Amino acid sequence: MIIKPNASPDEKDSPFYIKNEEFCSEFEHFIAKKNGKVKGNYNAWSYSIFGKTLNPKNWTLKYKKATFSSGNLWLSSKHQNLLVLAEWETERAGTHNSEFLIRKKTKTDFIKLMFNKSLSKFNIYDKYIIESENNKSQLISKLNKILEPLFKSGEIYIIDHRNDRLKIELRTEKHYFDIFNELTEL
Repeated sequence: MIIKPNASPDEKDSPFYIKNEEFCSEFEHFIAKKNGKVKGNYNAWSYSIFGKTLNPKNWTLKYKKATFSSGNLWLSSKHQNLLVLAEWETERAGTHNSEFLIRKKTKTDFIKLMFNKSLSKFNIYDKYIIESENNKSQLISKLNKILEPLFKSGEIYIIDHRNDRLKIELRTEKHYFDIFNELTEL
């Protein structure tokens, strides 16, 4: 495997280590099928893996998992924080005229919605807002259709389409290779 462990010998019997190893192995095989390259490392507590596909388009994929604790061994796991994210990014030359940002709502957005004309509620999903001059673009429609399960589950964090680059950021522990494959056909 190209993605290497950076774990201590004690960690290698952990079910968390085995789960992270399987996750990284599946990622590596998926990228290999797309004639891509991977790098990264993992252990029982985290992974940080990167891949670049070359077929049919260049896409950069990043998956990260990190477990943060309070540092106090006596406190329960309730005081640990887990960050899991996936980022999918590609260049879309010539699409600078349809720039937008879709993101989860924050508590202060109700005030911003009153004063920012390019900011509006994302009508399809209540948990999200969109910042765009033209939120009826064909690309937004296609993304809505492909990413619908991730919007419904709340795993979409940000979709940023600016400067001819499309970046989709998720908060998930899943690969979602099937959904990613649909995106590559855009």
